[in-house]
Amino acid sequence: MHKNFIWQAFLFVAAAIALWFTITAVYHYYSYKNLNTQTLTSSLQWEVEEKSEEAFVLKAFYQFEFQGKSYPGNTVFEDTPYRNQWAAEEAIKEISNQNLKVWFDPQDPQHSSLQKKFPYKDSVYAIMLWGLILYFFWLGFYVTKFKGIS
Repeated sequence: MHKNFIWQAFLFVAAAIALWFTITAVYHYYSYKNLNTQTLTSSLQWEVEEKSEEAFVLKAFYQFEFQGKSYPGNTVFEDTPYRNQWAAEEAIKEISNQNLKVWFDPQDPQHSSLQKKFPYKDSVYAIMLWGLILYFFWLGFYVTKFKGIS
């Protein structure tokens, strides 16, 4: 392995970043996996939340029934930002006509969402980062072995 301190520090930082992305992907996958039961909402209210001057997102407050109990929840639809408040309010009119289902964890019904999305992006980023780490480790061994640098 290449024994240059800067190279080893670089590898350590890159591995720490890859580990962070991996932990995030595993956490999101765990949340995705546990949302395995669905039901209809019993009440649903919408509001527009301003993230920045040109990013407005929809936020839903809902309640659902499970085993005779009512559970509240909320979901922020951050994947579909709107450029202005008017566009977001128009989207609320369209989405209000749909029958939205609540995904929840039957072991912990407090954990619920109107969206169930597999964490593709987090998973791909983690895999790519580990691929880069392996490449950099291989590069360190290659330089040491074939170029005679230590």
